[in-house]
Amino acid sequence: MLNNFLFLKKINFPIFRSYLQDLLIFLIVIFSFFVSFDSYINKILLKYMIVIWLISLLFKNTVYFFKNSRLFLYIMIFSFWVFLTCIFTFELGYPYEGFFIYFLLPILIISTSMKIEYIKYVLGAFLFGMFINEVISYGIYFEIIQSKFLGFKIVGDKYNPIPFMPSHMEYTLFLSLAIIVSLFSIFKVKHKLGKTILVFFTITMTINLFLTTGRTGQFTLLGALLFLIIIYFRNNYKYIISAILVIIFIFSMAFSFSKNTNSRIKQGYDDIVKVFKDQNYDSSLGIRLSSYVILPRLVEDERFNIFYGFGYSKLDKIIEEIHIAEFGKNTSFAHQKGHLHNSYITIFAGTGLIGFILFILILYNILTIRIEEDYLSYVRYSFLFVFILAGFTENMFRQKEVIILFGIFTSIFILNNRFLEKNKI
Repeated sequence: MLNNFLFLKKINFPIFRSYLQDLLIFLIVIFSFFVSFDSYINKILLKYMIVIWLISLLFKNTVYFFKNSRLFLYIMIFSFWVFLTCIFTFELGYPYEGFFIYFLLPILIISTSMKIEYIKYVLGAFLFGMFINEVISYGIYFEIIQSKFLGFKIVGDKYNPIPFMPSHMEYTLFLSLAIIVSLFSIFKVKHKLGKTILVFFTITMTINLFLTTGRTGQFTLLGALLFLIIIYFRNNYKYIISAILVIIFIFSMAFSFSKNTNSRIKQGYDDIVKVFKDQNYDSSLGIRLSSYVILPRLVEDERFNIFYGFGYSKLDKIIEEIHIAEFGKNTSFAHQKGHLHNSYITIFAGTGLIGFILFILILYNILTIRIEEDYLSYVRYSFLFVFILAGFTENMFRQKEVIILFGIFTSIFILNNRFLEKNKI
């Protein structure tokens, strides 16, 4: 025991901490790469990251964020409020556990540990991970890869080539973000070979997006591109018209040549007709529209509190009851397990008006946070528009991979803002 004490005494802790911080940054980059793979890998990585983070943590960094980063502060307050809603309703179950592990912890670790010069590696790791996923997706489509790849279970098949993510929703959402981020990279990279690779990557990713049955990614790609075109070309109507014509051409080609895109768009139209003509919400799009229909029913429920809602962890059980009561046991709603398919209504119902306002403040602060570097500012807008639009079709906090990605990108914006504010001082 004395020998152990003497050994510990000889350790230079500042140097030891420096090595641990470098190791943690490396794990964060690997974490960003695997975000588009099985979430179980990232759960294992998080365990190691937490231990290293706690040992190497400089508490003054965390204190600095609380004092100087409004975005970081709102995220912490929102997370604490989510916890309080669980306490108020006496239910601290799996939903909060997922929120804490996959949303809050990555933000705490990355934003307080990363160095700004490594942001490019985090973004690069995410894009490279998507490139690997895309290659595997084409392997599935051409039936070269089937049930497993390097020990990982393949989720999709040649009719819906999804590599590892739980469903086409997550995969196409990731694809749409990767496509939009890559578009700016094409103009940023100066080397011809790099440009050629990025152009090829962007084209093949876009084709890959339309080979799947996921409408979420197609919707977010379309919507986010329109917003970005207006922001970046607002003073040049010729560019706006040209860009919109290109988008129309791409989606028209996809509708004409992709069976999945064609059938899913037609199915969506039929779903809308059913809703307005027959008041029938028992369909993919109908289930999403039903969230707005039952909103008054949620507010009128005696278990709902305007300030803290139904409670974050209790929400799914209550929504499941309301779904069955409103739409019947013999419908798709009986299998939804309380899934509202809408992030904003879910947050309002689960955390009340206070939680909803805090979440909107987080999104607003991402939109307005000071970012001077053009590429990173473009990444911010791309990320924000993709996630805001996706929030109208899915509950983003239900999918582990999605909230991990939200945490990674949000941490990058916090980190960049910290660097700018320190330099200003």
